[in-house]
Amino acid sequence: MFHKLRFGVILLGLLLAVIVPTAAVAAQDQSIVDVAIAASQGETPEFTVLVEAVVAADLVEALSGPGPFTVFAPTDAAFVALLDQLGTTKEALLADTDLLTSVLLYHVVSGRVLAADVIGMDGQDVETLNGATINIAVQDGGVVLNGDVNVVTTDIEASNGVIHVIDKVLLPPMESAEATPEAAVEMAHIRVAHFSPDAPAVDVYINGELSGVQGLAFPSVTDWIEVPASTYSIAVAPAGTSLADAVIGPADLTFDVGSWTTIAAVGSVADGSLKPAVLPEVAYNNELAAGNAVVTVFHAIPDAPAVDVWVNGAVAVQQLAFPGSAGNNDGAFDLEVAAGSYDIQVVPAGATTPVVLDLPGTQFEAGNYYFVAAVGTLSAPQVVVKAINLAAMMGEVATESTELPSIADIVVSSASGETPEFTTLLAAVQAAGLTETLAGEGTFTVFAPTDEAFAAAFTALGIEPAALLADTDMLTSILTYHVLGSVAMAADVVGLDGQEVATLNGAPITISIVDGKVFLNDTIEVIMTDIQASNGVIHVINGVLVPPAAS
Repeated sequence: MFHKLRFGVILLGLLLAVIVPTAAVAAQDQSIVDVAIAASQGETPEFTVLVEAVVAADLVEALSGPGPFTVFAPTDAAFVALLDQLGTTKEALLADTDLLTSVLLYHVVSGRVLAADVIGMDGQDVETLNGATINIAVQDGGVVLNGDVNVVTTDIEASNGVIHVIDKVLLPPMESAEATPEAAVEMAHIRVAHFSPDAPAVDVYINGELSGVQGLAFPSVTDWIEVPASTYSIAVAPAGTSLADAVIGPADLTFDVGSWTTIAAVGSVADGSLKPAVLPEVAYNNELAAGNAVVTVFHAIPDAPAVDVWVNGAVAVQQLAFPGSAGNNDGAFDLEVAAGSYDIQVVPAGATTPVVLDLPGTQFEAGNYYFVAAVGTLSAPQVVVKAINLAAMMGEVATESTELPSIADIVVSSASGETPEFTTLLAAVQAAGLTETLAGEGTFTVFAPTDEAFAAAFTALGIEPAALLADTDMLTSILTYHVLGSVAMAADVVGLDGQEVATLNGAPITISIVDGKVFLNDTIEVIMTDIQASNGVIHVINGVLVPPAAS
């Protein structure tokens, strides 16, 4: 529907060019199209986009013909208002030529209908070249179309007809009512980032024309811009200059249907390494699990070596290098993580010091997509974070709460379900006074034994459940031996093969991968993974972990 509305405006506004007084003088010697083109090429150009629309819809010849035609032409202000309302770009307007033609022709009536004739049509429906009709009404001495579109200037005559100026865009009934899925499918999304530390603010040119991205300074990232999926000529020039002064491009870039692409200016002007880094953000096309966030980390420091990214004391990303410094690498890496607080450190690859960037307590909210870029220079590094909530951006409205339950809530719910599970675990947590801890804020990983696992442990240890529940010191020691102080999803756990991981008990557990399965302390198998909670994650195990002191 976006395309439909905007396109209509274009043709009309194009004809609007006729409004300009200098154009009106010679109007009777020029066709409707000639008048519009003359206005677009004047000392103070007007209606340039409208002219492009008529050209894109292939209506130049038709509207230059003998006619005669009557064109209801929206003002430039009407055109701008519609673009703002629909939140689109000129490129999006010009892409759907069938829809564009339909909307434009809804502003054209066959015959030369002067103002006096229009007033005589009060209350009538008049057929347009689109085939649909517009309603004409005379109210308080003025002419109103379709109930809310005012005719503000009349009788701008051309050799093949007449133009009446209107203050809004007319929307054909079918076009205004529909927003076809096909229109959305044909779109792509792009955004632009300025990550060159010694480059001035820049303007971006698309297909040879100055785009809406102007004066973009280091270190900035634009919002996502929706454009028709196509190939575009992209160029970047210092702000306030011209396309001829471009320092990047022009270069042809293709954006496929449904794609999300970040175009970042990286490198240095001083050493001639300034270049575009094109980052396909494929995570936007994947379903994001409830309670998770996506984090894209990007290495944009030209004089820095490859780095490792540590998260909560473990390596999450290895050998992240500046774009093009390791073959054809793009310098970016995507992670899907549970929402929560993370301590992040960036260090040279393969080392633990020096810490190039230290980001303790970094918060990632559920449903957000984060772009985290290391920018600047090795001696003066900076971090840029861009957060996008995709659902909000795309206008989606949640029909129910998406807030996840806490770990304690999940255990309680499972224990009271139709097929109860974790009943012994729940009793143990309550007896040890840990319910509030596992219900509160935090980032925990809980290895949760099944009821069957607890029963087997009681038998092996030769004790009764009541005896263990009564010994709160030992119970607390055993329970905290099942908890990590950070979120470790299944994919993270697999990456810990052969390592010892500290628990809240203080004693470590050993993680090993055998035949694709995860085992803790060699004998206890993880049988279900990634039960996500608001404060962490639960993995189900088939045995009870016994800390060294308790055993």
